[in-house]
Amino acid sequence: MFERRDLQGMKTGGGPKREFVVVDAAYREALAASLDDAAQQVFSQMQAHPHLLAPLMFRLRQEAIAKSHRPVKLAEESGLVSAGHERVEEMLVGAHAGSIAALRSVILERDIKAVRANLSAIVRIEPWGRAQRNPEGTLAVQQQGRALLRFFRYGNDAANARLFDGVRGLLAHLGLKHRFFRQGRHGWFYASLLDLSNVNEEKFDELLSFPGLRRLLPEPRLFPMATATAGTGAVTAPNMPPPMAGLPTVAVFDTGTAAAATDLRPWVVRTKTYVLPPDTDHQHGTNVASLVAGARGLNAGHGDLPPMGAMVYDVCGLESASGGYVGDIILRLEDAIRDRPDVRVWNLSLGTSFGCDEQTFSEFAQTLDQLSDQYNVLFVVAAGNYLTEPRRTWPALATLQDQVSCPGESVRALTVGSICHIGAPDALNEAGEPAAYSRRGPGPVFTPKPDIVHVGGGVHAPWSSGAASVAVLTSSNAPARGFGTSFAAPIASSMAAHAWDAIAGGTGLTATPALVKALMIHAAQLSSPPYTPWERRYYGAGLPKDVVAALYDRDDSFTLIFESRLVPSLRWRKAPYPIPSGLMQDGKFRGEVIITAVYAPPLDGNAGAEYVRANVELSFGTLDGDNIHSKVPLKGEDGTDGYESAQVEHGGKWAPVKVHRKVFTNGIGGETWALQARMFLREFEPALAEGLTVYILCTLRSLDGDSEIHAQGMRALMSTNWVRQDLPVRVPVQALT
Repeated sequence: MFERRDLQGMKTGGGPKREFVVVDAAYREALAASLDDAAQQVFSQMQAHPHLLAPLMFRLRQEAIAKSHRPVKLAEESGLVSAGHERVEEMLVGAHAGSIAALRSVILERDIKAVRANLSAIVRIEPWGRAQRNPEGTLAVQQQGRALLRFFRYGNDAANARLFDGVRGLLAHLGLKHRFFRQGRHGWFYASLLDLSNVNEEKFDELLSFPGLRRLLPEPRLFPMATATAGTGAVTAPNMPPPMAGLPTVAVFDTGTAAAATDLRPWVVRTKTYVLPPDTDHQHGTNVASLVAGARGLNAGHGDLPPMGAMVYDVCGLESASGGYVGDIILRLEDAIRDRPDVRVWNLSLGTSFGCDEQTFSEFAQTLDQLSDQYNVLFVVAAGNYLTEPRRTWPALATLQDQVSCPGESVRALTVGSICHIGAPDALNEAGEPAAYSRRGPGPVFTPKPDIVHVGGGVHAPWSSGAASVAVLTSSNAPARGFGTSFAAPIASSMAAHAWDAIAGGTGLTATPALVKALMIHAAQLSSPPYTPWERRYYGAGLPKDVVAALYDRDDSFTLIFESRLVPSLRWRKAPYPIPSGLMQDGKFRGEVIITAVYAPPLDGNAGAEYVRANVELSFGTLDGDNIHSKVPLKGEDGTDGYESAQVEHGGKWAPVKVHRKVFTNGIGGETWALQARMFLREFEPALAEGLTVYILCTLRSLDGDSEIHAQGMRALMSTNWVRQDLPVRVPVQALT
């Protein structure tokens, strides 16, 4: 449990500002020339909308994207207003004629060191023009039939109020049927254009010349992420006995379950319908719900599948063939959540047919993050299916565009990829390999995704179900085999619901989405081998085999779960860390260290690539006076030092899930061990009143199966003065026949 005495002051950085290039007269003139060109391009926008700010972009050097190098001083002296970020190297500001003139003067004349350093960080100044606002073109928007409009949000309330008035006036003037969505902690908004049939190029031109418009995009459709074929491959009769009392419930937001699937009906606690036939055939929803309820029974008791199922809150909110527009899905989903606030785990086996953006997070992913915070629910999301040729085999090619689909990049969600549980002569993958269709990470700005994998069924050549696929129940109550990340997600959802239920209502840790997510990821680490960074893009942390692995220690391991609250300028440290005596040999630690940390950082959709606003730095190692020497990971690993861009890509900086693992085969010296965490905030991010809650799970495990490790760890823990208690857990057990 969190104790304030674990917080200690620490020294903060802050050396002299770095000048990346020589800022001489020629450099200043070139930068001023780029400003003049940008100003000329936005001049007509400023004339047409004199009451609104015009957006400009500072394109930064790759080595200057860390917040300590940002040209903040330059912006302040020029009277520019912050407008967030788009890509990591794109800093956005709002300007008017006076601030543009002031900026030009500062560029050419101001010669203090802080301003020179700021100028050296900028490659050039650019307008936010049509290419940035509508990267896919207006034809793609028209063909989709609906559009999403993102707007700027400035660091100035008056400017935002004028912008919102301008947006409403523009949409009314153009006669565009629209719907506003509030999003994020600032209550800012985006809009969905519901009918583009009367939108010609003239209206698009007027829309794209509006200075407050950030993006005009085709509104995505979301589709089911699996397919199943009755009678394909040998399928035994389904084994779905009636549910026992006391099981948790998973909400399955999908195409709905069929009344004819009689074996599933006892597991459905309630049905809420938004989509009716012929827009749904209830097939996919029935498949998915059957795996929530009885994955192991349907699949001949396979050991990789959890022994216990969960009840189903059946939400029919997704069209079967045509898919559903993001805006419609959001409205249905939030309404269904409000209707059953007691259901904490929501399965979303849906996604787009394309991968997520490499730098920014989609509206739907951001909405899931917001709903998770607002209603205290965990979304378990399919990573998406890659269906394009060439077919992916294993090991995978690095050139395929098989990144996770929307909303799999949601930072609050537990994103689930798919592995194969059995092989077959004509299957494209062997057992244990990532399925050929399972989309891989990372998410935007190298956010680690998927979080875990589970059984989603193998695919057979050329591209069909077969003996290696997973067995599900169809809408006609018949068994079938199929494949897709849609089938991996519900198995994980059932496990997550049991994990939530097991710790809810106790006197120890309170069940939260972040804690349950941490338990699932840590369980995957415990039951999976260590992966290389490339393998983690497909496997995540691995496959959790059952909820017990997330909640109970084996005899050869010792696990502690910490709930810490972090604030900037203070470090959280637990020392001396209790080490089981059997893991210390001749003064050296010999064993395996497995650590998972999960937290829910503040988020800001206006910040683009800097959507995640806080970072936690984790250290487990030995103390030398007041300093900690981190051993997991070892100092100097790729990406843990160097430029910000390298830390983001290789070191997982700003990722809200930290996974560390290290085996010390030959032992490593150290007298006093400690676990430490520090938190850092982005530029302009306000302080957190209550601090940032971080769940840290740390397992020390024997390399030779020593069955005394857990008992030794408990004795070592008892010798500390830490406030502690066992997790209150209840795990139902049911015999499967």
